[in-house]
This record gives sequence, C-alpha cells and structure tokens, in this order.
Amino acid sequence: MIFTITLNPSLNKTVNVEELEYDDVNVILAEEGSPGGKGIDISRVIRELGGQSIALGFMGGYKGLEVEGRLTNEGVLCDFTRISGETRTNVIIHQQRKKMQILLSTPAPRVTQFDVATLYRKIKHVPKDSYVVMSGSLPQGLNEGFYGQVITSLRTKGIRAFLDADGEALKTGVQAGPYLIKPNIHEFGRLIEKSVKDQEDVLGHMAPFLDLVDSIVVSMGARGAIGVSSKERYIVTPPKVQVKSSAGAGDALLGGLVFALSKGASFKEALCLGVACGTASTLNAGSALCLKDDVYAIKKEVSARNT
Repeated sequence: MIFTITLNPSLNKTVNVEELEYDDVNVILAEEGSPGGKGIDISRVIRELGGQSIALGFMGGYKGLEVEGRLTNEGVLCDFTRISGETRTNVIIHQQRKKMQILLSTPAPRVTQFDVATLYRKIKHVPKDSYVVMSGSLPQGLNEGFYGQVITSLRTKGIRAFLDADGEALKTGVQAGPYLIKPNIHEFGRLIEKSVKDQEDVLGHMAPFLDLVDSIVVSMGARGAIGVSSKERYIVTPPKVQVKSSAGAGDALLGGLVFALSKGASFKEALCLGVACGTASTLNAGSALCLKDDVYAIKKEVSARNT
C-alpha cells in the first residue's frame, strides 16, 4: 500500500475574471474548488492512474472537512489527523485579458504537541512493505527534523520512504536515509548550497548522496528529469507540449514514479511514467493534475538516455 503525508494541506479556490478593476465590482466568470497540498496531489495522481493510496496528515476546521470530502468523492482514501486550527486557503485569481494570476494564501494553522504525537503514532502503524511519500512544507509548531524522525522510524520496518521537501527539512531528511528523494533543480541547488543550471551540473553533484539514499530524482521542468541510483543513471526527456500551467507538475511526476515502482516497474520504467505524468499535468490549468489518457499518450514519446 502507498501512504502519502501532507503536513500543510490547503483548500484551493480558483476564480476567473476578465480583468481586475480597483474600487469597483469584479464579476467572477467561473470558480472552482480543489484539494491542495503536495502529498494530496500525489494521492490524486495515483488514483487517476488506477491505483490507491491512503492520505495522511493534518486537517482542521470547515475547510479541512471540505478538502476531505472532495478527496473522498474522488475515491482517495483518507485518514487525516484532526487539529483545532483551520486548514489554510489558497485563492488564485486568473485575469483572462492580461493572462496573469494573483495568489492569495492564508497562514498555515499551528499544530500542537498532541497533534504531532497523534500523527506520528499513526505513521508508526504503517504496515511493512508499504511505500510512504512525504512531501511539502511544514506547519507552524512542527520541528524541521520531523521528516527525518519519520524516515528513521520507517526504515526499522523496511518501509520505502520517499521525500520531496526543501531547505532544512530536506537536509535533515536526507541524513536519515530515505529510499528516494525528489527535489526540483532549485531545491537540489539549495541542498548542495551551489547554483546548478544544467544536467551536467546536477549529475556532477549527485554521487555523494548515494551513500545516504538509494535513488535521487531531480525534476527539471520542461527538460524532464534526471534519475540516478547506485547502478543506473538516466536523463529522461518529455515531448514538447502546449503548457497551460506547470503548478503541481513535480507532484504528478512523483505520483507516477511511486505508482510504477509499487507495481514492480524498473527504475527506468518508473522514471518514464513519472515524467509522462508531470508533462500531462501541464496540459490542465484547472484542478485535474493529469488525465490517464494524456499520460499514456505522452509516455510513448518520452525518451530515457543512459548516461
């Protein structure tokens, strides 16, 4: 079974207007609500591909109930830890005439030590042979070493832990020895504390981390991804597509990757499906991260080069 952990979820509200007029009434042409959060996005991708996962994390208030209801209605299994604070809201305002958008985000709720202990106990009961994906930012009140603690706990049971984080949370998490890390190229640069711009830069700095993790995948937007393990090194390139939005593409990539590995796919096959999912997600400007038909059509044109 696959488990995803979203510590800082959100309720996303997207509205479309012709153009924002200040000090006047702005008519909303269309609006849409969707669940948000990196781990939640991954669970949604896995569900779209025909798989199943259990979504863990913190959820609170009426907005949290709406997020959980939307996920349940999509067929995603949920086992969130309820907190007293209100799940944050992201409001995305699209201006159609200017082709611009504005993002408004409420502060994340603060979690208590009771909340942390409750979730941690739930994670400790994840069964052997599971896949656990930890991704995204941390809420107020949670120590940046939390991912590392979880990874250490999971490793004692032989569970494969996947980490997609940034900053100190990624640095401490890597030291705990997850199965796989998936930073984007900017997050990888912050991890090694150097500026990286191209594939050669990335490949040149990956080797030291293979003493700590089994595999590293660095996503690079339209350029695809680089995947390295102790035995394999691939540069995976997608076809060119008409991009509507790149938001969530990295989550879709990781969702496809984990789904494929859980089905027994090779590292190369999993990378190709992941890149296809990430590319397919850019075709949609709305809440649908990727569509299965788009994924498998794009996958036929994904290339993987052994380096």
